[in-house]
Amino acid sequence: MAGTAAEVEESLTNALSLLVNLGKVILQNAKQEAGASLEQFVPNKITTMFGLMTAAADFYNRIGVTKKSDAESAWAKSYHQAAVREGVENLLQLENEWDSFAVSVDEGLRPAETQGPKGSTADRLSGDLALVDARTTEAVTLGQYLGKGQSLLLVLIRHMG
Repeated sequence: MAGTAAEVEESLTNALSLLVNLGKVILQNAKQEAGASLEQFVPNKITTMFGLMTAAADFYNRIGVTKKSDAESAWAKSYHQAAVREGVENLLQLENEWDSFAVSVDEGLRPAETQGPKGSTADRLSGDLALVDARTTEAVTLGQYLGKGQSLLLVLIRHMG
C-alpha cells in the first residue's frame, strides 16, 4: 500500500471493515442454512462458506499483501490508530465466531453415542486405532507408534466428501 500514513490507515480500516461486514453476512447465512438442516448443509450448502475465501482474497488485494502474516505486519504498523485497532479486534472476534460455528457444526454431525465425555481427543484414542502409514501404505495401529521414547508427529486427515 503506497501513500501517506493517513491514506494507508484509511485504506486498511476500510478493507478491514468490508471484510468483517462480509464475513458476518456469510456467517449469518451459513448459520441459517445449518440451522435448517445440518445433514443438508454439509453436502449441499457448505459452499456458502466459500464466500469468505473470496472476501479474504479481496482484503489481501486491497491492502497489497498475499498472506495473513503480511496482513498482520501491515496492520501492526498502524495499530496505534484507534480505527485500525478496532477493525483488527472486530476481525479477531469474527474469527472466533467462525471457529465456534465450525465446532458446533462438527459436534452436531456426530452421533450422540460417539460424542462421549468431554476432554482432549488424545485422552480418548485407543492404541487399537487402525491407521495407514503414508510412507509405506502399510496398515498399522496407533499403538505401534506410542511408547517408543521418540517424538511423534501424527497427522490425521478426515476426508469429508
